[in-house]
Amino acid sequence: MTFTIRRVEPKDFERVLELHIEGLKQFGSNIGDPSMDQDIHHIQEVYIDDGGEFFVGEIEGRIVCMGAYKKRDIRTAEVKRIRVDQYDQRQGYGQRILSTLENSARAKGYRRLLLDTTTRQEPAMKLFEKHGYTETSRKTLGEVTVVFYEKELC
Repeated sequence: MTFTIRRVEPKDFERVLELHIEGLKQFGSNIGDPSMDQDIHHIQEVYIDDGGEFFVGEIEGRIVCMGAYKKRDIRTAEVKRIRVDQYDQRQGYGQRILSTLENSARAKGYRRLLLDTTTRQEPAMKLFEKHGYTETSRKTLGEVTVVFYEKELC
């Protein structure tokens, strides 16, 4: 089976939304604020048209993972929406999508990446720490603790 990563296309929207919702449900990480998810309905405008990127990873045409980053300022981007289908986890797809995001951000001139996850998403925390992200702070939102990370790109 061949795994490939490519830029998201409009035809992918339904699957991207499905992966996003499944990921939140899997770890009970929805903080209950629907406004936090509006970007997923405006991928082209929020990510691609504004200096960011949004990728999907697929195996023989089936989208199994996704990830994005958006511009924060001229040197900083924020990694968002990394999701891996629960049936395809622990195969290295999260690492590959994260590496693709980092390489793309570096090529666009970004020098620092920010991201956040929740303490309920331990695999994500381990992935980010393994890739050199440093925890900068934590914040409790309702019943969820959000962990903020950053990484300087070389």
